[in-house]
Amino acid sequence: MYVCRDEQIDCLQEDSIPLGTSRNVRPLITEIAIEPGLIIVIYTDGLVHAGKRRGMPMDVGATIRSVLEDQDPSPQILADSLLAQAVSLDENRPADDISVLVLKVTSRTGDNVRRMSVRLPIERNFRL
Repeated sequence: MYVCRDEQIDCLQEDSIPLGTSRNVRPLITEIAIEPGLIIVIYTDGLVHAGKRRGMPMDVGATIRSVLEDQDPSPQILADSLLAQAVSLDENRPADDISVLVLKVTSRTGDNVRRMSVRLPIERNFRL
């Protein structure tokens, strides 16, 4: 997980035990002050394993930094950039599933309504 504020990009990589493996496991909790400009990037291990087959593992922090330096990207652009880099490193054949979640805190503008956007692609032949 990466936490980005202004020019600072921090990687939170504390070891934790998967939840649900035993009765006494507790989640690892990190409290972060919410402020405009805060960006949080959370991803599955498929992202960091991208490129390892070719001996060119993905540097997630460097990719985030390069996208943030060039522009003030939307969460979608940042997530798409990370996914594109990972797929490219895996020669367009990812070796593992990759999920990326990007959260960006913006200043309040307009009304006081809170909005959230989520996209979930589903195959046309998908059945419940």
